[in-house]
Amino acid sequence: MTHTAASTEKLHEALAHLNEAAKESREELQSLLSGKYTDLKAALGSAAHTSADWAKEKGKEAGDTAKLAASTVDHSVRTHPWYYIGGAALGGLVIGLLISGRRQ
Repeated sequence: MTHTAASTEKLHEALAHLNEAAKESREELQSLLSGKYTDLKAALGSAAHTSADWAKEKGKEAGDTAKLAASTVDHSVRTHPWYYIGGAALGGLVIGLLISGRRQ
């Protein structure tokens, strides 16, 4: 073999070793990342589930509060209807005056 052929052969062997080392490193890196992504996915899934439960709970609380307020207003209107009729008339008068503006 000539010096150039031997150099080329050594170069091919070195490239083959590098290629093999790169494959091993890639496989090792893939296994590490897949394990980390699995943990991350589990943590995010748990956080999303907790957030959804919290949102449902707060929505239910808001609905209950709105129902209580509506019930209280309904009871008050049925007990004292003239207060609300007078308030509505006064509100209509004020709005009418604001809309009409000052006429000379």
